[in-house]
Amino acid sequence: MLTSLRVRDLAVLEDVEVALAAGLTVLTGETGAGKSLVVDALSLLAGERADATLVRGGAERLVVEGVFESDDPAVAAALAEAGLDEALSAGQLVVRREVAAGGKGRLFLGGSPAAVRTLLEVMPRLLVLYGQAEARELLDPTVPRDLLDRFAGLEPLAAEVARLFSAHRVAEAERARIAGAAADRVRRLELLDFQVNEVDAVSPRRGEDEALVRERSRLGNVERIGRLLADAGGALDSEEGGALTALAASRRALQALAEVDPAFEAEVAVLADVTERAADVARGLARALDRLEADPGRLAEVAERLDALARLKRKYGPDLDDVLRHRERIGKERDELVDLEGSLAKAEAAARVAFEAFRRAALSLSLARAAAAPRFSAAVERHLADLAFLAARFGVRLARRADADSPFLAGDERVTFGAWGIDQVTLDFAPNPGEPPRPLSKIASGGELSRVELALAAALAAEEAGRDEAPGPRSSGARTRTFVFDEIDTGVSGATAEAVGKKLRTLARRDQILVVTHLPQVAAQGDRHLFVSKAAQGGRTTTQVADLSGESRVDAIAAMLGGSAISEAARAQARELLASATSFTPEAPGAEKPTRKKK
Repeated sequence: MLTSLRVRDLAVLEDVEVALAAGLTVLTGETGAGKSLVVDALSLLAGERADATLVRGGAERLVVEGVFESDDPAVAAALAEAGLDEALSAGQLVVRREVAAGGKGRLFLGGSPAAVRTLLEVMPRLLVLYGQAEARELLDPTVPRDLLDRFAGLEPLAAEVARLFSAHRVAEAERARIAGAAADRVRRLELLDFQVNEVDAVSPRRGEDEALVRERSRLGNVERIGRLLADAGGALDSEEGGALTALAASRRALQALAEVDPAFEAEVAVLADVTERAADVARGLARALDRLEADPGRLAEVAERLDALARLKRKYGPDLDDVLRHRERIGKERDELVDLEGSLAKAEAAARVAFEAFRRAALSLSLARAAAAPRFSAAVERHLADLAFLAARFGVRLARRADADSPFLAGDERVTFGAWGIDQVTLDFAPNPGEPPRPLSKIASGGELSRVELALAAALAAEEAGRDEAPGPRSSGARTRTFVFDEIDTGVSGATAEAVGKKLRTLARRDQILVVTHLPQVAAQGDRHLFVSKAAQGGRTTTQVADLSGESRVDAIAAMLGGSAISEAARAQARELLASATSFTPEAPGAEKPTRKKK
């Protein structure tokens, strides 16, 4: 549940903070006052893409912060998987999004930086948004299938089907690649043999070129190296003296001094160690000078070897590691072509196994969808009846598209398939009695579509809550989520508007509901009424959110009924609406009703 929302520098929302509670909260206000900006802020918390154009003019960044209460183990598990174990503290999660005027955004969960993908995994368990855009999405042919999977709790199985389909595609591509290689086998083998022999003739070793470059430098500078060795050794030890002679004299003097004053014994020890180290260096330089000799033959060998390696790097490089990786790759390909029949047989077997695993999972998913569709249809139809569709019919229809060339055999029929399985799912709707059900995309008006979306939302929420509350391995206990409905009542009025308000109030018995509305019948049903207004201050426009109660709420609803000039008749009607809402006792969400017999 969302307990507080703070928005700073989001368009005209300069600095707004709202405390929220359980039940039904309605947001009203004049068109353009900023109600949609509140929804934009909630959308950012839900993981929507950030838009820098929303940053208030002159501000560095916009900030949206929401505090959620949750005891959902799924939320805790998702946070833990992202390394954010401490983000959920005492059942409270603070979500903060920042969007800079330059376009960059930051996300914090529980005060720790986080990735948006983590937010997208967590928030569906906390915050769900419905609005006109989501209603239009019902017309997308892929959405009904997703809704059915969500209603039936089939999302994990659907994800597994998608994963197995991807594995099948990879295995099939490998089989096709090897099969295609057979057509060009002879020419390709000749090329691979040439390249393998060319690399093997040189037999490069990892890091060999770098070692040879160092050796070439040494062999090409013998005279200079000898001169420097002699100079360094002579400076340490020579017949004319040197550092060692001076160190020995200094050491003798210090020893004599230490006999007089023991305080200098430490210096004697240090000088003795330095003298011994210098002597070791001098002996090493002398040995190196004795071993040093010019070797023109070896220098020529090194140069020739480096040339051979350079030719390989030019063809298969740019560096020697690339050459060696190329040799490994073409060696495997050559072995594969030599035994092409065996390689093809293995690839075909792997492709068959992958496809069969996908086929079994897709059929299981299809059967589960078919079993859940009638229950989904009945659940939505019950909620539609509450929304003044008293004789409407709603159906979830599954179909498969035949394809004679498809390898997927479902029963006796070959059908198309994809990451989604094999089912085409359609929502059928008949809003009026006597009409045959037709696809929702072809029949529903804007107002009807909004009410259908509300019925779908109610059915989904009730089913998901039932799974959470039911005992068993899938149970995670009762959860309260926040549902936001943005002008879901568009296109309705009168008794239908009252029905929408009562449905929202019914949903709010279990979940926290926030609804943006222009309808007094819906606004009156709220347990709490927030009023959004705009004002000019200091030459800038700002938006405020006020918590209405008593006569201020009566006036707000009266204004929705009769316009800015509020009459006593409008106030009386507003009081009547509020009294009616107070006396309305919602039934338990998702409670079963007798299913009407369809004629």
